[in-house]
Amino acid sequence: MRQVNQLQRIFFKSTLVLCSLSCALVLQAKGQSTDSPSVAEQYLLAAANQERIARGLPKLERDPVLAKAAAYHAQQMAEHGDISHEFPGEPDLSARGANAGVHFSLISENVAEAPDSVLIHDMWMHSEGHRANLLDPNVNVVGISVVVREDQLYAVEDFASTVESLTLNEQESTVATLLTRSGMTITSSAGATTDDARQTCVMPTGHAGARKPWYIMRYTASTLTELPNQLKTRLSTGKYHQAIVGACPATDAGPFTAYNIAVLLYP
Repeated sequence: MRQVNQLQRIFFKSTLVLCSLSCALVLQAKGQSTDSPSVAEQYLLAAANQERIARGLPKLERDPVLAKAAAYHAQQMAEHGDISHEFPGEPDLSARGANAGVHFSLISENVAEAPDSVLIHDMWMHSEGHRANLLDPNVNVVGISVVVREDQLYAVEDFASTVESLTLNEQESTVATLLTRSGMTITSSAGATTDDARQTCVMPTGHAGARKPWYIMRYTASTLTELPNQLKTRLSTGKYHQAIVGACPATDAGPFTAYNIAVLLYP
């Protein structure tokens, strides 16, 4: 198990003897594309969702892009004949997810080796860290891969909380709608433009444009469903009536994908 937020590395390796199970769970784990999950992978997804539903948690959706990241790592484990969250020369979990094209604010991972998928799920559910990943209410998608080597299954479950991919214009429009609901007027007549706000978003301090804002709020968020509490408090004072919103892309290669927003407030 690995959860990037906590930088934990908890995993275990099974040395259990081969237990009876339909050979289909082993044979159909071989040679499957990430677009066509094997029986073993389908079982692990169904078992995970059964555990979540029993506890009132939302079901996980299978993410084929995240499954590609899981498949890459499962193949690495099979080639090494061992389990780990990162082998020498291999990108870490967050990089694997990002390289595959997953937009996420949280990513975590379970890995295991055992003769069959039933044992794998059972081991995960009896390990505190792995179970916490599987039952995390903050994740909404999963990518699962199972690779076979010499009758052993090497399994990877990658969980993520996905971030919707929005253009800068879409991000700005979403935040502007929230500001309008708070009584603000979104206008360029305040002495600044959207380009000024975008440039201000990139700047660590100060502002772009000829007119100095009365207040600047820069923030990063994984969702744009509501304004930050600090900004809400400012708006509640009644001092501000006009605003300009600017969005900007991430300026570093950090492990999380999120939205970067600047809100410029004027009287």
